[in-house]
Amino acid sequence: MTDAAQETIYLKDYRPFAYIVDDVHLTFKLADTATRVISRISFRPNTDFPGEFFLHGQDVKLISAKIDGVAVSPNVTPDGLTCDVPDAPFVWEAEVEISPSTNTALEGLYMSGGMYCTQCEAEGFRKITFYPDRPDVMSVFTVRVEGDYPVLLSNGNPVASGEGWAEWHDPWPKPAYLFALVAGNLVAHPSSFTTMSGKDVDLNIYVRPGPDEDKCAFGMEALKRSMKWDEDVYGREYDLDIFNIVAVDDFNMGAMENKGLNIFNSSCVLASPETSTDANFERIEAIIAHEYFHNWTGNRITCRDWFQLCLKEGLTVFRDQQYTGDQGSHAVKRIEDAITLRSRQFREDGGPLAHPVRPESFIEINNFYTITVYEKGAELIGMLKRLVGDAEYYKALDLYFTRHDGDAATIEDWLQVFEDSTGRDLTQFKRWYSQAGTPHVTVTDDFKDGTYTINLKQETSPTPGQDSKQAQVIPIAVGLLSQNGDEVSPTRVLEMTEDSQSFTFEGLAAKPVPSILRDFSAPVILQREQSNTERAFLMAHDTDPFNKWDAGQTLAKNVLIQMITQDAAPDGAFLDGIAAILRDDTLDPAFRALAVSLPSEDDMAQSLHGAGTTPDPLAIHHAVEALRVAMAQHVQDILPRIQAGMTVSGPYSPDAKSAGKRSLGNTVLGLLSRLDGGAAAAKQYDEADNMTMQLAGLAALLKLGKGSAESQAFRTQWRDDRLVMDKWFGLTVSMAAPENAARTAMQLTQEPDFDMKNPNRFRAVFGALAGNSAGFHDASGASYTLLGNWLAKLDAINPQTTARMTAAFETWPRYDADRQSKMRGALETLGATAGLSRDTGEMVGRMLGNQTS
Repeated sequence: MTDAAQETIYLKDYRPFAYIVDDVHLTFKLADTATRVISRISFRPNTDFPGEFFLHGQDVKLISAKIDGVAVSPNVTPDGLTCDVPDAPFVWEAEVEISPSTNTALEGLYMSGGMYCTQCEAEGFRKITFYPDRPDVMSVFTVRVEGDYPVLLSNGNPVASGEGWAEWHDPWPKPAYLFALVAGNLVAHPSSFTTMSGKDVDLNIYVRPGPDEDKCAFGMEALKRSMKWDEDVYGREYDLDIFNIVAVDDFNMGAMENKGLNIFNSSCVLASPETSTDANFERIEAIIAHEYFHNWTGNRITCRDWFQLCLKEGLTVFRDQQYTGDQGSHAVKRIEDAITLRSRQFREDGGPLAHPVRPESFIEINNFYTITVYEKGAELIGMLKRLVGDAEYYKALDLYFTRHDGDAATIEDWLQVFEDSTGRDLTQFKRWYSQAGTPHVTVTDDFKDGTYTINLKQETSPTPGQDSKQAQVIPIAVGLLSQNGDEVSPTRVLEMTEDSQSFTFEGLAAKPVPSILRDFSAPVILQREQSNTERAFLMAHDTDPFNKWDAGQTLAKNVLIQMITQDAAPDGAFLDGIAAILRDDTLDPAFRALAVSLPSEDDMAQSLHGAGTTPDPLAIHHAVEALRVAMAQHVQDILPRIQAGMTVSGPYSPDAKSAGKRSLGNTVLGLLSRLDGGAAAAKQYDEADNMTMQLAGLAALLKLGKGSAESQAFRTQWRDDRLVMDKWFGLTVSMAAPENAARTAMQLTQEPDFDMKNPNRFRAVFGALAGNSAGFHDASGASYTLLGNWLAKLDAINPQTTARMTAAFETWPRYDADRQSKMRGALETLGATAGLSRDTGEMVGRMLGNQTS
């Protein structure tokens, strides 16, 4: 790794910029390899924090520079420039040249499918022109775009246009990371929205001409639902005359909240019943909401520095989770969020990439767009809301919006608002932002003379750079059930603040069955001695949907562990519990689908490792498959009836009720396939009139090692639709037998449709390979070598995507010595790549234990 990869930036070193930016005027003269960017920026000294005049700049060629109209010769380095400037307000002018068509990193201004587009978060604006590219420098932008394209877009409101040019003005001060520009041959899908104050807002989704034009309707309706919800729930009204979304094929992330001009990965906005699954529709709805909600929690109030990233992302994720629950089922959404957190974030917390929700240092900020910052950050908002109550939460949010509108804020500002609004002392709660790792809460209990006592003990293991941990505030929601399943105590939130603490429930006639951590009230790992009989009881009787589901998952894990470590037969109590849930037609079908789904193979590896057992990925794979077969055999008499009952008649709709029925039907199809050799799956594939049913049929066949004819037919049918082909690439690898996974992925990279420069296609192949747990961890090490080699190739093209994909190796310490050696070897080979980027170098170094940031 290069020396540059070792430079570390620390939160403690923060200092405001030495100059204030009053306004920014930019002119873009677009050309594929020689775009000229002319900037005129009004600066004045920040008298409270005097210092050097330094402007960031990377991969930009300076043509000329002036101060107050007089030519100057700045000192230019690979990272930016310095210059002598007046000790008074002045106007900086510069002309630079950049090459969008060769910008494969997809940061700054680049080209995708013939259109110009930008991605400036976190530090991409410095690849456009010289500027103080930091989130606490906010200014009003006026932008002129010149080019021979029918559509020329930027932030804010359109103010003038003519043949080959357009001007935009954004009246709201913003940091450079929120800048956006799009130019190309695009078609608008228009609509409008009337805000709660009666203002009409023009809405547009821009796409390339052709089939994409028919995939905008759902996204537009989702946008309008989001705008209405933010008004109704948070009182936030949109603040410009126009809101534009542009679909872009080549994009490193899901989408970007640039003020008034959201740029979306095509996969996160384009949808149709024929080409998109129910999961795609739900994801699109959530991401559109997320980016729109950023207008207030991210744009109007941004973050002071990148260490505060969770301030905008955690809060906005929490808001989009609330919204998604309101659109469908809060119980199902909560379970889905918990699955994501426990399978991915807990894994991050327990490995070499562990870091606090607000890190203390970083080398490359792009590497901290993590599930810890986003999803765990959202959990902190949820805990805070639970602790203060709904009314106090919304009261505090109103104060937050009033006090910090137009600010670049910090976690301290956020918590101070709650302290001022509610009177609570949040000093201890703040530890959630600074301590990495997942707390383990051990539970014991006893019952005597009508008093039931719950004893809690919390402990968080050391993480890189943090050897000791302090007690945190943990809200633990508890309900009590009688032995016949009745509620004997309503849900009560126990506020744990000490290392060890006891809570009592009095006036009980008999010892109750506790339901602990209801609604997943805190992101912790609960440890309690519990029999399979009690787990099955909670699975059948718990009134809390999350704990009802979790009891089944815990029971399934216990059954699988016994099958793996003791060669035990599948537990009858678990199989009876599965049958009871499938037979209970009063339950939400979407919930039933989740409740009868088994833990993932990676989740089982994590559980075994946590229990002190070295996981064998192939043994896990065989045990999970054996349990699925046992489940299918145990409920074979009811499967056809359930599948028939989940048929959705009429035209396709992605609404929650219909999607839930399809989800349960497809879950049942997976079980039926183990019994009928795939007959029902083949029939469903042939008769499907929407992508959800077609893809589920194909997946069930491929899982059985069948379906080659259907797979080729699917490919032929959809070869001209890039988003559907991403599904085909991913499904082909994820359903490959473990011994064939690496070979399958390698063969797909030789296909003409594989393009490593397109992040979606690269992730479709190699993300699926990493997700095929037994295949990725095949004892040969072939997958490790294959992925490592491809990451070395990609790093020179797109460091961001490369760095994120290296996380596939983060679990190397949990496996046996031979797999550890092979994974470390792949990482060390990648780390030794000549010219390795700072992004990837940091990730490799952290996983190998060379860095603690």
